[in-house]
Amino acid sequence: MLRRFFIAAALIASAPLHAAEFVISPSPEIQESYIEALKTPGHALILRHALAPGHNDPAGFDLRNCSTQRNLDDAGRAQAAAIGTWLRARGVRPEAVYTSPWCRCIETAELMAMGPVIEERGLRSFAENRSPKSETLSRLRKFLGAHSNSTAPLVMVTHSSTIADLIGGLVGSGEGVVVKLSSEGEIMLLGRVLFGQERM
Repeated sequence: MLRRFFIAAALIASAPLHAAEFVISPSPEIQESYIEALKTPGHALILRHALAPGHNDPAGFDLRNCSTQRNLDDAGRAQAAAIGTWLRARGVRPEAVYTSPWCRCIETAELMAMGPVIEERGLRSFAENRSPKSETLSRLRKFLGAHSNSTAPLVMVTHSSTIADLIGGLVGSGEGVVVKLSSEGEIMLLGRVLFGQERM
């Protein structure tokens, strides 16, 4: 419980004033408003991959060998599919879903079934120094800036460490945040989206 308190506090500190009161436990109505904003130009949805038991990746990690990685379990696969169903029911239609090249992120994006799945290096994990942090974040901000005027919603699947550096706080597995993009690759957090899940 104490850990949840500190996570929530970090999220509030990073959120714009109008979103701060909702970011801990956003109501369904507030989440719907974030999704409506997502469907307007210059907004993005950044998701943490669905449930994958464990913490970090095992020894012998190989990016191109899923058997060496921490992967989704059956609950995570069902969660990923449910996220896609929830978003499609609300008219979210991205041109593609961009994802970290980690298998748990790719599988989440594929099971969401919302369009072509495209790997983006800026969404890589830099936990355990798997990727150079400054270079990865710099690439991600350039990617976000390049999509700041896109008319289609930008949907991305990444890792908790990446989201934490962008918004200043963590989200749970299979949760996301809607953000507004600037042409410089900076973001403004609107709020957290749970996709119909019951979370604290």
